[in-house]
Amino acid sequence: MRSTLAERIACILVFASLVCPCPSPAGDAPLGVVLQANLAHVRESALTEGATVYPGEEISTDIGGSLDLRIMSTRFSLATNSRAHFYSGDKGAVAELVDGTLAFRRDPGMEGVEVVASDVRIVTKGEGLVAGQVTIESPCLITVTSVTGELEVTSGKETRTVAEKESYSVTPEIAVAAVQSSVSPDDSGYHASHTHMTCAFKNDPKQASRIRKIVPALVLGGAALLLGSKFLTSSHPSVESPTQP
Repeated sequence: MRSTLAERIACILVFASLVCPCPSPAGDAPLGVVLQANLAHVRESALTEGATVYPGEEISTDIGGSLDLRIMSTRFSLATNSRAHFYSGDKGAVAELVDGTLAFRRDPGMEGVEVVASDVRIVTKGEGLVAGQVTIESPCLITVTSVTGELEVTSGKETRTVAEKESYSVTPEIAVAAVQSSVSPDDSGYHASHTHMTCAFKNDPKQASRIRKIVPALVLGGAALLLGSKFLTSSHPSVESPTQP
């Protein structure tokens, strides 16, 4: 019995659905790939090595968990009990740290890196190797450490350069209280995606600086532990997600 035209079309559609990868729910192009994962999640689903990361997805680690991923040309690591979103910016990868600790490595000659934590902005400087760590101690206290290279930190109207092996504590003027939706920090509607709270100095209210250098030994040990010697000296072998085009 000859098949009808409708049956032929149905067979073609079924075949196409099997061989063609489904797009992301938001229709976005893949942004990166997971290199290593332990007790890590994208939304409510467990992350595994090779998984694809899309812009704006909530990436998190449980207590005792860790995550190593590549976003564009930059390698990032999320420490235990951390949460972040990742985006593509005009000058390279953009990471919004919501909770916990994020480490990153930008190789020489690669695109820049921007990390936003409670409205504090951290960007890489120069063209050489830059590796650093950002920790949200509380919405009103951010710790920024440069392990290699220089970072530029901006809080409100104040900007400081974090030199290699230096650490700074940052008290934002207006901190993020709660993130309501995933919007890139480079988007014009970013500040409408979360609620804010005012931060006050705990010591001298007349002190002008909100970005203060702190004793490196207090945080560099933790940064080196998270980043690791291999992280600082060589790139992770290229790992492509099976769902990447």
